[in-house]
Amino acid sequence: MAPRNGHLQEPAVETPVLWHLEISHYNEKARWALDYKGIAHVRRAVTPALQELTARRLRAGRTVPVLEMNGRAIGDSTKIIEEIERRWPEPPLYPADPQQRRRALDLEDYFDDCGRHARRVLFADNLTEPETFVAMFYGADRRRIGWLQPLTPLLLQLVKRRFRIQPAIVEESRNKVRAAFDKLEAEVGPSGYLVGASFTVADLTAASILSPLVVPPQFPYIKLQPDKRTAEFRRFRNSLSDHPGFKWVEDMYARHRGPSAEVKAA
Repeated sequence: MAPRNGHLQEPAVETPVLWHLEISHYNEKARWALDYKGIAHVRRAVTPALQELTARRLRAGRTVPVLEMNGRAIGDSTKIIEEIERRWPEPPLYPADPQQRRRALDLEDYFDDCGRHARRVLFADNLTEPETFVAMFYGADRRRIGWLQPLTPLLLQLVKRRFRIQPAIVEESRNKVRAAFDKLEAEVGPSGYLVGASFTVADLTAASILSPLVVPPQFPYIKLQPDKRTAEFRRFRNSLSDHPGFKWVEDMYARHRGPSAEVKAA
């Protein structure tokens, strides 16, 4: 596999297929990269809570996103961006300057790690109302998710256990999220971007990863608007809404989250 610091344009033989979880921030990161580069691709939405089954069937790890392309299944949003940057280097997400590229990739790693904390806070705050939590994934139309009703108590217990939804751990994650917004404020340069004078993988990652808490209107799969979510969620989101980092995420979405490059399957 080509390293991150090299570009070798290689024409695709077939339309890539992205298996994705619609509301996930890591999946949004992969979608945004494909859309930003205008790469025509097919999207296959997986059923929430069943994404591991899909990823294992594709032999691409334990979760989505997974990009199928030319007989390969690539898991992990960072690896997906690395591959599409190698095949479709324009417009670039990796800076040409080696030092700037290293900084952009370091910031990508930092915000990727922050993603688990943002997810934990999102889940913890909305689990207090089970129907609200389920509606975040499926929408508020109960007819579409009626089959899930008997399984909801079990599902919520699994979520709490898997994502360690415990008061002390959730509070630690809140602090990590606040620190991420503070880092944005500290790292954004005079250009308005995190690295150099243009939009890079660092900006895309930071904005994607924090999008579940900011909920910018350009996010393509908002199942439940912020004002319909729990009081706990609204309270924490409101506490951040005047932060320069929060405003920066909104700005990145407004300026760079362009139209979808999704195409219908043949």
